[in-house]
Formats: sequence, structure tokens, C-alpha cells
Amino acid sequence: MDGRFNMNSYKKLCTEFYDIDKPSAPEDALAFYLRYAQQANGPILEPMCGSGRFLIPLLKHGFDIDGIDASPYMLDACRNNCRHHRVTSMLYEQFLHELELPRQYNLVIIPAGSFCLITEPGQVQESLRRIHAHMLSGAKFVLEIERIMMQSSNAGLWSGRWVERADGAKIICSGLEHFNVEERISQNIHRYELIRDGELLETEFEEFNIRLYDPVEFHELLDTSGFVGIKVQKPYSLIVSAETAETIVFECSKT
Repeated sequence: MDGRFNMNSYKKLCTEFYDIDKPSAPEDALAFYLRYAQQANGPILEPMCGSGRFLIPLLKHGFDIDGIDASPYMLDACRNNCRHHRVTSMLYEQFLHELELPRQYNLVIIPAGSFCLITEPGQVQESLRRIHAHMLSGAKFVLEIERIMMQSSNAGLWSGRWVERADGAKIICSGLEHFNVEERISQNIHRYELIRDGELLETEFEEFNIRLYDPVEFHELLDTSGFVGIKVQKPYSLIVSAETAETIVFECSKT
């Protein structure tokens, strides 16, 4: 996930945990976005690019793609991952609602529901407006959103898991969730703990919130922002049918 909303999220331990837990993009999701990249015939932008699990494979396929993210820790991880894979990209540290880049794009993608991390309605609308402004005529915008039906049944319960670093240390992530029904925001407190040889070395807390949408509502947001040809589909099928999907893909264009 990834260009984040309040900077009480995606800090040092979270980024380490994320990179170990999600070292690469799911094959079906990557193939889905590769198809769009192959049709783009021009530069690509990935807002909220995180540590690069989609951006880097696209670079390795030879596509011209830039990335932005609001987390300096995620961008540092992305730069390190780019160096490891011997690829380069223009990476910008920006909030999406403040997007200001030197060029426009033939394709903009936001995979993995990351757009839902923007929870303030004014920032949501401004983010869409700025994306539209950074697109060339005829360009496509493809993103995933989480539907209201995604709200968890674990509200009020602590849960967690851990990953292991190469040096044998473990990072534990535990969380407590509350669903704000009125605003349709899943509000989470995450605690990250770095443990080695039975000793607690570091602790980090984050606020991790996501806005859930009704598809009709999000269609209207895109329409209001100037997008046309708005389509809804189930990931990652390219079939325009998403009635029961918890995560859905929107595809739209700029005239």
C-alpha cells in the first residue's frame, strides 16, 4: 500500500515489516497492470508507490514510470530496492493532494487499495483533481478501492503476527481496530516491536486508517473530477462485474 494522509503511519519498523511481508506484487495483480502499461505508449505514474513492489517490475520490463509517496521511509526502501534490481526511477516525496510534477502521463495506476488511505474528503477530491491535471489527453487512470462490505469483524480485538529479518530478529505487528460507521473509516492502531534474542529493541506505534466506499459514491467522485469512460470491474479479471467483490477496480480516462 502507499502516499499517506497523516504521517503517523508507514514509519521505520512498519516499512521493514511491509518489505518482508510483501516482497513482491501478487502475480495476477502485476499481470493486470502490465497489460495497461503495454497499452499506455508513454510515461506512467504510480502515486503511493511504497517500496516499489509494482513500480520495480514495471521498470524491469522497460517502462518509463515515476513514483510518489508521502512516507520518506517507504521512498528510502524503494530507492534501495531499485538499486538492488539495477533500475532507476524519478521518485518524489509528496502527499497526493499536493501533487505537483514536471510532466504529464499516459497512465496513472494506484494498486492494492492504497487510495483508501486518504480519508479526509477534501483531500480525496483534491487528489483526484490533481491526478486528472497530470494526465495527458486520452490517458487512463486505474485504481482499486475497498468497499464498505470490507469492514472487519475484529473491531475491538487485538490481533497480530510477526515476520523474521535476515539477522534472525523478529518484527511483531499487533493492532486494534475500530470502525467509524458515520464516516465509514476503519481506524486502526498498530504497534510494531523489534525483538532479538528475547530482548525488545524498538517499539513503534502508528495510526492506520482507511476509508471504505460505496461504488456509486466513488463513481460520482471520479465524474466530478472530470474523468470519463468510468468502468468498474472485479480484480483482476478485466470483466465488468463486481457486484460481490470486496475490492473493486475503477478504470477511467481523461478526454
